[in-house]
Amino acid sequence: MEIISLIIGFVVGIVAVSLAIELGWRKEEAPETCKVAKRWNIKEIKNPLVVAEKIKMEMPEGARMVVAVETPYSKKAKVNPNAKGNFIIGDDRALIFSGEIREDQLAFWTIDENIMRVLRNQFYKLWEEREEKKVVSKEVPKKGGVTIRGLVRAVVPFRDRYLVRLSYEGGVTGILINERLDLEGRKIEVEGEVSEEIKPFINAYHIEVLE
Repeated sequence: MEIISLIIGFVVGIVAVSLAIELGWRKEEAPETCKVAKRWNIKEIKNPLVVAEKIKMEMPEGARMVVAVETPYSKKAKVNPNAKGNFIIGDDRALIFSGEIREDQLAFWTIDENIMRVLRNQFYKLWEEREEKKVVSKEVPKKGGVTIRGLVRAVVPFRDRYLVRLSYEGGVTGILINERLDLEGRKIEVEGEVSEEIKPFINAYHIEVLE
């Protein structure tokens, strides 16, 4: 009987010690510093600094932004083509986005100090670099590259491609594209090269919708 009591006491002691150790470990668990966020609120970020390849949502008043491509949501941003990635960092937390910054985009939420230090350094590096402004042409040159902005009047078939009739500051010109795009009535910016075969049309290699 004494042996059984001794064994029972020994087992109870082991269980008690195990529970105590487990509870101690739970108390010492590090707080969560990173998580994937399907839902997030940009208003939680104080004094936001933004780096984005492209912004597709309203930013808080006073946000400082560096973007690779200008959109209607980033008119007050600095344009720096070296801006890679998409993140917003504040005083005590950051959101790192899986793509362009828009309301339904999946994000990585973090309060990790090391990650935030890297993001903040990256922002100021891009912010302090000399801004590269695009030279927007007021007339189509005879040859070479060109960046032009204007209002699309029509998109029509042209040979085996499509022709965008663009009204701009210097008049009307044609933009050659490979597939039909829904651009009628929209303001766009076109980067391209004057066609050697069909002058003064422009072979577009990048079109950005501005409005």
